[in-house]
Amino acid sequence: MSTRVPSLALVLSLAACQPAGSQPPATRTPATTPTRPVADDAKIAGAESCRDWSTLDRATLPALPASPYAGLLEQVWTILLERHYDPTLGCTDWPAIRTRYGEKVAAAKSEAEAYAAINAMLGELKQSHLGLIPPQRAIAAEHGEAKPVGRGRVPIDPVMIGDEVVVRDPSWRGGKSKLPGGATLVSIDEHDLGKLVADSDITWPRKVERDYHVLQTARAWLSCEPGGKRKLTWRATPTAKTASRSVACHLPEQRTLSFGNLHDVPVDVSWAMVPGTEVGVLRFNVWLLPLAVEIEKAITDLRGRGMRALVIDLRGNPGGVGMMVVPVARLLLDKDAELGVMHMRQAEQRFAVKRGADPFLGKVALLVDEGTGSTSEIFAQALKDLGRVTVVGTSPSAGAALPSLIEKLDGGAVLQYVVADYQSPGGTAVEGNGVKPDVLVELRREDLRAGRDPVLDAAVALLGSENPPSAAKQP
Repeated sequence: MSTRVPSLALVLSLAACQPAGSQPPATRTPATTPTRPVADDAKIAGAESCRDWSTLDRATLPALPASPYAGLLEQVWTILLERHYDPTLGCTDWPAIRTRYGEKVAAAKSEAEAYAAINAMLGELKQSHLGLIPPQRAIAAEHGEAKPVGRGRVPIDPVMIGDEVVVRDPSWRGGKSKLPGGATLVSIDEHDLGKLVADSDITWPRKVERDYHVLQTARAWLSCEPGGKRKLTWRATPTAKTASRSVACHLPEQRTLSFGNLHDVPVDVSWAMVPGTEVGVLRFNVWLLPLAVEIEKAITDLRGRGMRALVIDLRGNPGGVGMMVVPVARLLLDKDAELGVMHMRQAEQRFAVKRGADPFLGKVALLVDEGTGSTSEIFAQALKDLGRVTVVGTSPSAGAALPSLIEKLDGGAVLQYVVADYQSPGGTAVEGNGVKPDVLVELRREDLRAGRDPVLDAAVALLGSENPPSAAKQP
């Protein structure tokens, strides 16, 4: 028996939730065959144009060539046939693909070649969130996706600069590590960060995905119980000799929130005025509907303190409940709008927003990085398409806007596959591309050593200008 585990992004389409206030729920209508295929150039010779394969009689298919991996290919092929959101499978000839790759799998001389052939089959759809991991690599991936081992963490905030893990902030949620900002982390205990980056290059070819997973793993390695310590080795500058120190784990004050099937999720909402300016900054780390009231309170408080422009910091916010974009967007829009549509196999969900009663209409900048994913990307791209915000960051966001499932198959292999498609108001493909900053900021070690946040500084400077760059307004 195979087992399925929803990824965080799956909450976008599967969480049943009612927006706050008088905002009506999202429109859900029966889906039609997508008019825009997943991959127009992925057509196989002789294929019928955009045929709906959901009615295919599998009993008419020829047997696959004998192979130790024929059953695995059949299982993967069938899961996509039955569960992928697009019944045309990217306008491909899905049965012909089965035959072609069945022959490749039969010719494989090793497990690695067989899995490579099956992943090449998935590659015909030209999407991210599609991949098959062999059992041993799945175990290794679980190790690589290290989990925190305690309630505390060494109080530093890491970031990627090029191929190195760098100390962005030597403090974290009230604790201080006394490491220099801008230092390159070489190792955490016995864990070599250079090797982690090199290994992640193989598993995650997109740099933004690689960086995200490297940082998640590094943060897990930095965790331990309060009172415990981690030995950190670093270089203060790229040419300096290495230094080492054992640093105690810090237990931050952290509140948690449970909502629906999500239990004890750490939540953090904070806001402040930038000293000497009329710019307010709002940060929150996850999209859960109970936080909508607190976010509204934050904006109201900032307006009462003279805010004329707003920075919403979504760096490191991986997403959450997709429908929360509706009540938050209402706080910034003076017209009815649609934030996009989610296409599923049997239905579609539209993110329709009614204008706010007293929305904030000053300039808004959104901050993104490689950890900005899922619901955060839907919010950012939608408001960018509508011309309401300017996006600022050091890189595109994660490009992980599609809900997906991660399923353990017979024999221990792990398959990740997409179950819905998001289309922004301007028709922008966020999946696999991310939300691209209007203002791209270079992250430099000297800024970090000086304790500066160059991304926030760029946003504040931008909001003080007369004509900030932004996406063209949609009609």
